[in-house]
Amino acid sequence: MVELRQLEHFLAVAEELHFTRAARRVNIVQSGLSSSIGALEKELGAKLFVRSTRAVRLTREGEVLLTEARRVLAAAQSARTAVAGVVSGVRGPLTIGIMQSFRRGVTDALAAFHTAHPSVDLRVVQAPTVILLDRVAGGRLDIAFACVAEPLAALEVTPLDSEPMVFACHAGHPFAARSSVTLADAAGESFVDYPPGWGARTIVDAAFTELGIRRRPACEVGDTDTLLDLIAHGLGVAVLPPSLNNRVHDGLRLIPLDPPAPIYPTAIVTPAGATSTAARILRDTVLAHQPGQPRSSA
Repeated sequence: MVELRQLEHFLAVAEELHFTRAARRVNIVQSGLSSSIGALEKELGAKLFVRSTRAVRLTREGEVLLTEARRVLAAAQSARTAVAGVVSGVRGPLTIGIMQSFRRGVTDALAAFHTAHPSVDLRVVQAPTVILLDRVAGGRLDIAFACVAEPLAALEVTPLDSEPMVFACHAGHPFAARSSVTLADAAGESFVDYPPGWGARTIVDAAFTELGIRRRPACEVGDTDTLLDLIAHGLGVAVLPPSLNNRVHDGLRLIPLDPPAPIYPTAIVTPAGATSTAARILRDTVLAHQPGQPRSSA
């Protein structure tokens, strides 16, 4: 039977790719670490590492186990945290992933959560949706706020918003005075866009592909303020999440898209079946801080 201790030893070697450093990391002598890895390989019936005098690298079997080991160890840590939360109150680290410009009720909820649970060490990182989902699945994030429309394997998805995206152009653009725009209208324009892997980019790419339309991204930037500034200065147009309304200035116009407009879905993402007590409380707090919901400090 595979033991958590063996997975911890495996993970240390897989991340360090060096037995001596890995042994120091898990506070065990190197011979003991080698024996533990050997026992794990025997239990699984597969070699996990290729070792030479100069290097250590994962085999294909080791690469597969790495993902599962992270998930299992994260679930075990979540279980420890959940029990500790019942015994002595919610405490410890809570790693949170968030998309750029995702502020709809989240910052208020984080402040309320911190006030109610000051012993929880909040650690917030920002990344594109594709990276956030990978980190939640791999146990490196406890909870994330991302652009997700459908259920995902190994993840629990709690929907937040689902709203039509809008067309963005500069104030002097020929479309600026329109009351609405179609995706077909925009097809020939130069686009300012987020890089591939960002939630908004994925949705817009899919919408144009479904219509059989090729478009031309002239600029790709990973910063929303820069993206809006480029559009406002006439360097391209964009199809954007509706939540950017509060960041529009005089040089930029946001115009509704005619149906069927691409939909921008946002959701709370946690590991399926392994959500920590702190993450569950934060999820409930964010839901309570959504527009139209009664406020709660829990």
